[in-house]
Order: sequence, then structure tokens, then C-alpha cells
Amino acid sequence: MAKEILKIDNITITLERKNIKNMYLRILPPNGEVKVSAPLFISDDDIANFIKSKKDWILKKQKYIEENDIKSPLKYNNGEKHYLWGEEYTLQLIKNDAIKHVLIDKEKSIMYLPIPKRSTIEKRKKILDEFYRSEMRKAIPPVLDKCTKIVGKTPSEVKIRNMKNWGNCRYQDKRITLNLNLAKKDHECLEYVMIHELCHLIEFNHGKNFKKLMDKYCPKWKEIKKRLNE
Repeated sequence: MAKEILKIDNITITLERKNIKNMYLRILPPNGEVKVSAPLFISDDDIANFIKSKKDWILKKQKYIEENDIKSPLKYNNGEKHYLWGEEYTLQLIKNDAIKHVLIDKEKSIMYLPIPKRSTIEKRKKILDEFYRSEMRKAIPPVLDKCTKIVGKTPSEVKIRNMKNWGNCRYQDKRITLNLNLAKKDHECLEYVMIHELCHLIEFNHGKNFKKLMDKYCPKWKEIKKRLNE
């Protein structure tokens, strides 16, 4: 169905009429776009009253998206921006059965993502995640060697996984787990997280002694941490 752009009570909305029973309202990142799906039979006045009744909620949601820099969900389409070791690349999909892995063109800043027939967002994400996992596997050994010499502690194992935190250390068995998405950040961020987790082999909590260790072994850790979380 055709989309309409309306302005109701100083709120710009994108309206789409569909063969549905109820009205639906969404506020989308990154710019707080207001989208309304409405039944075919509903009147313009009813839509206007609906938006007015939700105005406070809409403005609150838009403010939250702006203040927290909420990003749009990745769809893994052509032209999307993705990152590798701190560098931005434009995603370009390729359909070629002979190519199985992600290819990087540094000169053109293009990330080529090979996709199978009838690919879904989940399948594209899985292919790209495997690429990031491969990059992490290559990057970890030299970083681990460097950081263990700095801190003087060696983990029993270093694992990679998708997780909420950038890193995790199991003090009991000395196992360190690193976030797969560190492959999107620059190498200095990976070193910072590695040192952070190695310091937990000395001091388990984040108290004063831990911060003293970080000051000693990674003097720029506060600056790197801020960059990591941007």
C-alpha cells in the first residue's frame, strides 16, 4: 500500500494503510522516525486522535533514542556500514558459489559478503560472524603473548563468543572469554580488554587495587575504554 507523510500536532509520521484490524505505532532509530500502520477503514480523524493521545510517549521515546544514540538493527544489505579493526567499510553483497568467505577491499573500503540463494538476515549475520571469529583467532595469539608479558599472568584458555560484556574472566579456572565484536574495534581496544581480564587473575573485583593494576599495565585504559564503548 502507498505511504503517506502526515504532520499531526507537530509530529511528522509515516502512515501506511493495510488490511489489518488494529492500529500500530513504532518509533524507529536512529532518528526517531514515527511509523503508523492503520486499517483501511479507519478515518484520518481517528488517526490524528490516536497520535495526539500518544504524543507524550512518542516524544519521550524519541528523546531516549537521541540521547542514547540507538542504532537501527542491521539488515546486512548493500550500502550498510560495517567495521573491521576500527575501520569503516561499505557492505556489498555478492552471489558467487565459488566465494565462501568475506572479502575486504581496503583501498575502496568495501566489505564483500558472499550470500547463498534465499539468504535471510540470520544467514548473512552468521557468515559475517564467522569472518569476525576468524579475524579474532588470528589476532588473539600475538596480543595474548604481549599482554601476558606485561601483566605476568597467563590464562588457561581464551575463548570467543557473542556476549554482552567485552570480556569475562573465570577466576576459578583462569579462563578468559572475549566478545566476538571486538573484531570491529581497533587493536588497541583488544589489548585493553585482554589486559583487563588478565588483571582479574590478580584482583577479581573492580576495586581500588584493580584500578591501580590497570593504571600500571595500561596507562591509557580510561581513554581506550571510552572509545571502546562509543
